[in-house]
Amino acid sequence: MIKEREHVISKVNQIIQTALSALAFTLACVIYNYEKYPELLRSQEFNIFLLMAILTGWISVEYSALHRMSREESYLELFYKYVKVTAAETIILWLVKYYLNNKWIDLQLLTVFAAINLCLQFAFKASFFRMMKFFRNRGFNTRQLLIIADGQSQDFIETLINSRDWGYRITGIVTNSKKLKKTYGNQFSIIPEETTIDSILNQTVIDELIYSKNDLDYNEINALMELCSELGVVFRLRPKVFVDKSKGYKLGMLNDAPIYIYKNIPDSYLALKVKRIFDVLFSLVVLIVASPLLLVVALAIKLNDGGPVFFQQERVGLCGRRFGCLKFRTMVTDAEALKSTLMQQNDQSGPVFKMKYDPRITRVGRFLRKHSIDEFPQFFNVLNGDMSVVGPRPPIPDEVRLYERWQNRRLSMKPGLTCIWQVSGRNAIDFDEWVKLDTQYIDNWSLKLDAKIILKTIKVMIKGDGI
Repeated sequence: MIKEREHVISKVNQIIQTALSALAFTLACVIYNYEKYPELLRSQEFNIFLLMAILTGWISVEYSALHRMSREESYLELFYKYVKVTAAETIILWLVKYYLNNKWIDLQLLTVFAAINLCLQFAFKASFFRMMKFFRNRGFNTRQLLIIADGQSQDFIETLINSRDWGYRITGIVTNSKKLKKTYGNQFSIIPEETTIDSILNQTVIDELIYSKNDLDYNEINALMELCSELGVVFRLRPKVFVDKSKGYKLGMLNDAPIYIYKNIPDSYLALKVKRIFDVLFSLVVLIVASPLLLVVALAIKLNDGGPVFFQQERVGLCGRRFGCLKFRTMVTDAEALKSTLMQQNDQSGPVFKMKYDPRITRVGRFLRKHSIDEFPQFFNVLNGDMSVVGPRPPIPDEVRLYERWQNRRLSMKPGLTCIWQVSGRNAIDFDEWVKLDTQYIDNWSLKLDAKIILKTIKVMIKGDGI
């Protein structure tokens, strides 16, 4: 009965969302062609594209499963899905327009359609979600669970208890764990493991059976799956290790296979996209605004010793990717060959080579380094996608080969032109502290943190603390 009701609700959802796509297209036509819309709405072209909007709306909602009743999904995850679906619908309509060579449908109209469609679809689904969460919190639209558990299942059980808006209610816990008996004995029915599961399912209303033991008994699991299949009860198998999202763990899908995902790096899709968009726009603005200065710098380097203006060095980027890091040349032309003779004078600990008074630096180069102007060509690396404006500084391969294992984590995020250690003492910290600051940046990354580092970097550049 519950499954039938949910199926009906899903289909009603799909019909409403398809109708909203048609409404969004109609409104876009009215808004974009306000003076001619009565004539436009009666045209054959409008009917063709309206039909396409309905078809693409139905198919995209069906394909993305947005008509179904997901209990655990967040509003942000829902919004991401609608952005993708709306983009797909808009691209399909644009391809149809291109194929039919239609002149009154253009990119601006489709952009208006996409904006209206996204707003209508998300507003409807978010309102529907909120309504369902409201009812589930009050005991409606719930699913009764029987959990087969052991002492290590407590975190999972607590998650279910604390997430009432998911609509799951624990009817009983099958366990011999003294810990669970003591914790939940007054809250739920605690059933000894010796009790046969089929007798429980036959005597109690159970919608779903969850196997939550840490030590998996595959014979028991197969028997339970067969039993649930015969009785029409949903069977769920909790992963052997409880997925604690606060520690970077989550359960994902690889094709149709469930897999563990552990990420100790930023993975907010929207925030990372915003970071990339900012990188591109900021780099373009800087390169355009600073172009007269860059020409003067190039001329000064050339006049200083007649050598090349730029210096390109192989660096190590995201997860070990190699790329050519571009800088204004600040050293003599044979600087790399002279490096081996200066190793004993290294001022930096660890694998990194740095000298406060490096004799290879030219007169012009010292000024460029003092104000970090030598780094400006790396904005081209940012545009190319090898670097970001903010991130751990890219090392050279020889340095990486000398890293201790824990130090490699600084390569888990795209390298940047500036980073925390550059505005926290610059070269006045040892390498271990440098890496710790990089990992601290990775663990606490946010767009706000990037903005703070950029502002501090500008201050450092003006003061001339670059060396």
